[in-house]
Amino acid sequence: MATSPAKYTFPKIFKRLVNQKDNKIRHFIELRESRAYRQQKGNVLVQGTESDIKYPALQAIQNPDAFRANNLYLVDVDLTRRILGTASRPGRHELFAEVKIPDQPLPSKENIDRLLVFDHVNDPGNLGTLVRTAKGLGWSAGVTTTGTCDMYNDKTIRSSRALSLRWPFKLVDIKELVSFLRSYDMTPVVADMMPEVGSEASGDLWSPVEGGISSKQSRTTKANPTGNVGLGSGLWFWNFRGKTQEVPKRVALILSSEHKGVQGLDDELRVSIPMAGGVESLNVASAGSMLMYEFNRLLAVTDKRQ
Repeated sequence: MATSPAKYTFPKIFKRLVNQKDNKIRHFIELRESRAYRQQKGNVLVQGTESDIKYPALQAIQNPDAFRANNLYLVDVDLTRRILGTASRPGRHELFAEVKIPDQPLPSKENIDRLLVFDHVNDPGNLGTLVRTAKGLGWSAGVTTTGTCDMYNDKTIRSSRALSLRWPFKLVDIKELVSFLRSYDMTPVVADMMPEVGSEASGDLWSPVEGGISSKQSRTTKANPTGNVGLGSGLWFWNFRGKTQEVPKRVALILSSEHKGVQGLDDELRVSIPMAGGVESLNVASAGSMLMYEFNRLLAVTDKRQ
């Protein structure tokens, strides 16, 4: 005679949540969905663990003391998907936690030599990718304007691998951005599209790469009838407005949505990536990653020459 399988008895330290209407479930969902609610509570949801545990939830059940938490809950995978959102693709051994939003003040200007600035970067996936890349390339802090999406959006956290929780940044109104950057002795450098050849803006195009084509030379040849800057020629700077053509020693790189571009910073130095014809623009995460890497290289070269 067949017998029903024995039910596993979970440790009493865990409380099972079974209904989406439960106040705690509604609280978790609101934390994920609402920026205002996150700010009000001062907390955020984080998915996963930092270590490569094959079955994290099972490990947590077997060794609850190893996972520091004030309260421990059990939910099934369907309810987990509702809490974390289907895009999170939670598994059957998923872990998630409610953690405090950390207080991350910017380092003093003596302890920072470059800043990454986000202006109207509205895609949380791009924002998280850029934070992760910035961390990896040594851009250890940044600034966001009031038009940028939330650094603690669930997609931002997921795409940054939770590094947005450990990347100091300051929220600054766009009207105060330049004065704030100047207070840190930073030179604002706006990422922008390369100006059209022959336009007024292209008059002071300059590349720090040795052998690059200067703005005083003709950039239209038989081999290059369109006058496009050759690929692989490094970064190009423009909009110097009479200032010395050189790579700034303390850079505040300003990135914006490729759709809108940076608004209200017409007097600031521009930097562009040369591209082949037929491409309108690059994704902001792709462009920002290349710009950070190139600035690292250029600033390292400048330091060696001094």
